Amino acid sequence: MILPAISYHLLIDKQTLFWVKKQPQKNYCGLTTILFNINEIIKMSIHHIAVSNKYARNQRIKRQRIVWGHCLFSCLLFLLFLPSPVFSYDSSSADYKKYINRLEKQFSQYGWTDVKPGTISWEYYRTTKNKNPLIFTTFGNSKGNCVLFLGCVHGDELPTVYLMFKLAHYVKDNPALFKDKCIVIAPIVNPDGFLATPPTRVNASGVDLNRNFPTKDWQASAIRKWVAKGGKKRYSPGAKPGSEQETQFQLALIKRFKPQKILSVHSPLNFFDYDGPSSDLNSFEHWLEKISKETNHPWKKFGYYPGSLGNYAGHERNIFTLTLELPSSDPRHGNMYFQKFQPSILKFINLPIVGSLPNIKR
Repeated sequence: MILPAISYHLLIDKQTLFWVKKQPQKNYCGLTTILFNINEIIKMSIHHIAVSNKYARNQRIKRQRIVWGHCLFSCLLFLLFLPSPVFSYDSSSADYKKYINRLEKQFSQYGWTDVKPGTISWEYYRTTKNKNPLIFTTFGNSKGNCVLFLGCVHGDELPTVYLMFKLAHYVKDNPALFKDKCIVIAPIVNPDGFLATPPTRVNASGVDLNRNFPTKDWQASAIRKWVAKGGKKRYSPGAKPGSEQETQFQLALIKRFKPQKILSVHSPLNFFDYDGPSSDLNSFEHWLEKISKETNHPWKKFGYYPGSLGNYAGHERNIFTLTLELPSSDPRHGNMYFQKFQPSILKFINLPIVGSLPNIKR
């Protein structure tokens, strides 16, 4: 008599549990069934009740564990998809201070005594393979028409670092000029390469960050073209597109701020280069020709590579993307380059873009 009763009770208990779970809107019938089961249990022997209670207790513990597991999993998902500032690193942490101190020491060696990394309010959410923060800062109150500045994509292009820090200081010291703007500055995209001895073009994983963007032609062409040109380590596109934290950092900035204009500073090819939409290209060329004459700095259509920023942002996403190639990579020329290109950089910030195309207002 006991075993059949136990089997019957277990069967009804499971059916009731799943029935109520799947159809909570009809739980009145479910409660009636539960009450019926309880009434039947009371009629059973003390031994049967003891066995049933033990089973119920075990099931209750199981259900509690499942509920807690679901709660924990839901909390993790909730935190995962919150906006990125939730995961901002503490700028007062020992690692951050150590990084800023290293930069200040390096700047001093290059004679950059007029730029102070610690006086700028930086944000960072990612670190590199060598645990260096990938920092950026924002200025202005506008939520639209953002301009993104990128420096030191290649770690051995030293004066690009000075230009970006000097620009950050200038914008910070003149807030009234930029209050209606949206300016984002990432001065050192490749800190591992910059802080290496000697500095290297590639990051700590040996990847050229300007060949690692997930462009549409990466899978078909990036590695093949790299090998065809000799497979030099300094131009390695990496094992797969977007594999590097530094690349993900740039992608995150583009996704978060949706810039209409990007200025990436490089050296030492000595020209302006443009990648972006071809609509109304003549008016843009007139603007760039004017800037070229004012700075005595040539411009050319250099083209783009699989995995390059110009390809990803300019060609594929129609973002107005300009590359400033400085005349040399000599860190001693940093201040001279800033003085030379500051006016054109400010004009770039103020350049009106209608929609996502380079329709320049004259």
